[in-house]
Amino acid sequence: MIMRLQGTVVDNGIDWMLIDVGGVGYRVDAALSLTSKFRSGDEATVWTHEIIRDDKRSIFGFEEKKDLELFWKLITVNGVGPKVAQKILGVCPADEVRKNVAEGSADFLTKVPGVGKKTAQKIVLELHGSINLDEITESSIAVSTEDREIVDALTSLGYAPREAREMAANLPKELTTIEEKIKAVLQSPA
Repeated sequence: MIMRLQGTVVDNGIDWMLIDVGGVGYRVDAALSLTSKFRSGDEATVWTHEIIRDDKRSIFGFEEKKDLELFWKLITVNGVGPKVAQKILGVCPADEVRKNVAEGSADFLTKVPGVGKKTAQKIVLELHGSINLDEITESSIAVSTEDREIVDALTSLGYAPREAREMAANLPKELTTIEEKIKAVLQSPA
């Protein structure tokens, strides 16, 4: 199976790219959010999932490995094929999908063309237990540089990294010292 391609973009359309790797051109089906980042002649590295069927061979491409890993989870859901899974990741960033699925929210998926309410609920129901909130990148929860010390202190006390980032991001602004902030977190009701 082809899992990653690195080469030169020869051509691209709205939902595909042609990548030359050592003289061989690979057509990669990809979301507009990825294809729009490249022009002909650009170097590209794409994480891929290859599907080989009797009548067709397809390669689905993603910008990051975490997107590919979420794609793999999505296609395990009965009724969600690779094209629908790729549409989901093209419309919703992977961290948004993870966060909403982990929180049990299905409404965000209904904005994806081809995903109705039943399919959205099925995705959330089947993937809810397999999504770990700590997989979500720190960029999805903004923490200031001065609050980084708070996050480090809370994780050393046993809090999960994501939980610590959320606590630090939601502290009252009038608290100024690290001691005041940690004390406020420890005194807050769980």
